[in-house]
Amino acid sequence: MKRVASLLLLLAVVFSGCATDGSGGGLSEREMGALGGGGLGAGLGAIIGHQTGHAGAGTAIGAGAGALAGALLGEGMRREKEKTKQELRQEMMQQQYQQGAAPQYAPTPQYAQPQVAQPAVPVADQEVHTKYNPRTGQTFPERYQYDPATGEQLKYIR
Repeated sequence: MKRVASLLLLLAVVFSGCATDGSGGGLSEREMGALGGGGLGAGLGAIIGHQTGHAGAGTAIGAGAGALAGALLGEGMRREKEKTKQELRQEMMQQQYQQGAAPQYAPTPQYAQPQVAQPAVPVADQEVHTKYNPRTGQTFPERYQYDPATGEQLKYIR
């Protein structure tokens, strides 16, 4: 029993060293769930297996079942996060579209006909395009965060 516990502790230390907080690497939600579930399942399986006289078999079965359950929970968490990101991206694109396409009306006297005001535009350059979509190469004004056509995040022109 002590060998199994020390082996599990050693594996936990080794696998936790693989995780990083950066976006370039590390473990995904599914992998983290599988490791956590596998560890918990192995511990519970060892306890139950010890009571029946088969601690090794209980540990193996518990680790497999726990890893599967943890991976499924982690994948569900990842999908929920992606869904939330997509909804937020769509909302931001819609707000940008409404800001850029909404006409501006000038204040009018009480009895005059309402007229659409022309925005003040410098003669030399209408808009300074400071952001672009790296994939398409299309440029956008600085107020845009995402490409309205594709939804991809825009980058600053250097």
